Amino acid sequence: MDTTPLLTDLLRAELCAFVAAAGTRRVLPVRIHLGTPGGSRLAIPHDPSYDAGLRADLTERMLDGLDSADLRCGWITRSGPLEPGDAEFGWSAAAREAFARHALDYPGFFLITRHGWRDLETGAAVHWQPPRVRWRAA
Repeated sequence: MDTTPLLTDLLRAELCAFVAAAGTRRVLPVRIHLGTPGGSRLAIPHDPSYDAGLRADLTERMLDGLDSADLRCGWITRSGPLEPGDAEFGWSAAAREAFARHALDYPGFFLITRHGWRDLETGAAVHWQPPRVRWRAA
């Protein structure tokens, strides 16, 4: 499952918006998103008490709530390193199940942090460093 150039551009826009919104905060809430990166989407907070069935039902209801027929995918935003953990893989499986229940193509599930984004299906990652502003002495 390769990431298309359109999806790559949308993920880059989402990454830039996420980093800008995060500002200088060190700890960010973990949120699960379904929709179009950089566009219309629905988001819910992560709760570690949710089991696999509830995560699948929640993601299915999120897909029900999306109006757009645009490209849809799932992603999770959080602080920390760009390495996936149990939460990311659990939500990825739930999104895969929800897309299957709707008979939709599943373009993947992505982890987005201030360091870049990672495709949890293929392991492909894009690392990002914000541009540094250099101040010149007057």
